[in-house]
Amino acid sequence: MSDKRIFIAGMGIISPLGEGLPATEQALWDNKSKIAPLGLFPLTQKAPLPVGEVKTTLEQDCSLPRTHQLAIQAADQAMAGCDLPPDAVILGTTTGGILTTETLLAENESRPACYQYHGLTSVCEKIAQRYGCTGPALTVSTACSSSAAAIKLAMEMLRGGEAVRVLVGGVDSLCRLTYFGFNSLQLVDPEGSRPLDKNRHGMSVAEGAAMLLLTVEKTDRIIAELLGAGLSCDAYHAAAPHPQGAGAYRAMQAALDNAGLTPADIGYI
Repeated sequence: MSDKRIFIAGMGIISPLGEGLPATEQALWDNKSKIAPLGLFPLTQKAPLPVGEVKTTLEQDCSLPRTHQLAIQAADQAMAGCDLPPDAVILGTTTGGILTTETLLAENESRPACYQYHGLTSVCEKIAQRYGCTGPALTVSTACSSSAAAIKLAMEMLRGGEAVRVLVGGVDSLCRLTYFGFNSLQLVDPEGSRPLDKNRHGMSVAEGAAMLLLTVEKTDRIIAELLGAGLSCDAYHAAAPHPQGAGAYRAMQAALDNAGLTPADIGYI
């Protein structure tokens, strides 16, 4: 393990709970739930399932897709007060500009320029351009683990001396693909996610973005230190984890090893 220490120098978030860290923290303290029936796009069959939908400050008619707007808002928060561009941007996402593409396809739009933000990598590229990043702009798309994998990659880049500052995080917006996809797998609880309820019946899909500015520079903007991270692959099933959690265990053990810690050192999961 490298002896380089990695610090969090900026954080940003936008989610159904609110925009920014103070609003999000207060909503959590107040035990608020923003899981509610879908209102983002119309449905032709059945009542809308409950989802986590961002309701604040997004431009409905903007040329930028919803995913890109969410990413920019979180990135602006994380970069606030930092006068230097990041050496790299690493972003986890699975939807890219698909919501906009769905609308364009429904309208039989055929002009290629209208689809410039369709691809997954377009979100990270937009963020890199916004902050003048001339280094790597990497996109990670490993479903629900995308942003965690992105953070691990950022740490390796920093420890390897390939960067001093990395803007890293994850973003996804609601779209028909994920809404109907998870519903077709019968994974969505029609009453909303309730993970600690013995009568729970699935999950809820949602949207949002969160960003971290990671650095090896110890400045007066330091919020916390990042000690370690771990990744693993779980090829047990295309849509289900190993029943004994083998992949998750390997990832957690790798994170402990990476940080030089033992399970006894951990006080919160």
